[in-house]
Amino acid sequence: MNISRNSKKLWVGFLIISVVFILLRLKTLNHLLMWDEAWNILSLRAFLSSAKADPFYWGYFFHPPIYMTFAKFLAPFQAGIDVRLEVLSLVFSYGALVSAYLLSARIGGWRYAFLSGLLLSLMPASIGYDTWIKRDGLASALCYFAILLLIKRRFFWCAITLSFALLSKESAVFFILAVWPILYMLKEKDVLKKILAMGATIFVITSWWYIYFSSLTNTVVKIYFRPSDYYALWGNTPSYYLKKLLPDMGMAALFLFIVGIGYFSYLILRKKQLKWSIPLIIVLAVYIPSSLFITAKAPWLCLSARPALAMIAAGGVLLLVKLAKKSKLFLAALLIVSLFAVHTGISFSYPRYHMATYPNGWPGAVSSKALALYLNKHMKDSDRLMITEFAYWGMPVCAVFYYYWKGCPVLVIRGEQKPDNVIKEITMNKIAWFVIVDSLHPTLNFHPLVEDMEKTILGKPDTAGWAYVWDTRALWSGDVD
Repeated sequence: MNISRNSKKLWVGFLIISVVFILLRLKTLNHLLMWDEAWNILSLRAFLSSAKADPFYWGYFFHPPIYMTFAKFLAPFQAGIDVRLEVLSLVFSYGALVSAYLLSARIGGWRYAFLSGLLLSLMPASIGYDTWIKRDGLASALCYFAILLLIKRRFFWCAITLSFALLSKESAVFFILAVWPILYMLKEKDVLKKILAMGATIFVITSWWYIYFSSLTNTVVKIYFRPSDYYALWGNTPSYYLKKLLPDMGMAALFLFIVGIGYFSYLILRKKQLKWSIPLIIVLAVYIPSSLFITAKAPWLCLSARPALAMIAAGGVLLLVKLAKKSKLFLAALLIVSLFAVHTGISFSYPRYHMATYPNGWPGAVSSKALALYLNKHMKDSDRLMITEFAYWGMPVCAVFYYYWKGCPVLVIRGEQKPDNVIKEITMNKIAWFVIVDSLHPTLNFHPLVEDMEKTILGKPDTAGWAYVWDTRALWSGDVD
């Protein structure tokens, strides 16, 4: 297709989509930070401070470095770093929209590109994650641009772009898996030679990270390929990501997605129009490994497939438009589905979406922030805090709490202890505040300890989120001022 014939329509359509895209995401700025987002900020700060004893220091090296390289220039130690990083993520997510739009235009023309971009802009998973302080937007922008270069037969530059995508996030490997079937679809000669050449280029550019930091990247592998009770809370089953398509896309877009799969299959198998296989290949390359081989299911693992999902759903619209010209019934169906898709995007609720897709993470973050704000209000700068591990994360520390907490320099992390030992520790270390971080999960709670502490001289605690808080200064000072 010669895109230049319709360049005016192409870019007017993109301007409209850009306005919709930005407006729907502005309301998600300055959102409650989730665990990974707060962890990224704390890791960046610890690294820039050379604080190797900080529990978050080595998190800087946990994922590839390009996103953090940009983040360094956004004044990480000044107030408002969370919003600045959210805007950075939004910029990269907008880049993913641009790449997907150009790829769609290359495949099916300006109408198809407009529909793909509009459905991506309205998709709940995109609105909900495009301002997250994570690397997915940057990786997705590079991955879809790499596929565009691939179908233009710019193989060397495709390999370069995929290399930078891999240095943005490991999920770019899904798109490397998609290269071979796309080359087959393009009916390229010497496919194996091209794959080897591209693979060698990618290895040369990325090996410094993936080999030199192998002990840390191996940690990522262990997380995703090892059964975990914590990750199982999301639903550790092969069908998890398929079930998650409903909240991620919305009912209308999911219906269009199913119709689009059927329509593209017809165009590929009956009409031999192989170009329509590209979004299908991308979706399969993301969802098959993540569903069948990765044991720990994180809600955000398939984020790179969002533009391809929108591209397939746009195929469903194309079919309904064709059918609507022949039948009023299909015209009515098209109008109803379109209204529902638009309503899904406009009525998007950030808390409701993350509560549905991250059911243990969202309330945990709410609770952690509530505890931090309570302590910020009541503690003095010189007060010491003793706190149990954060049971609802299954970890001794909580990135969300650390980020929002503006407290004292000493934090004593304690496991579950007998009340007498706790009192002894409080008195000996002159602990001003003692906190038991509880959990609603039946096997991850400290209810017995809370009851025991209430029976001691600590008395009835205040509550903040899921935490029980005692002012313990009277135990060792004689009074509370």
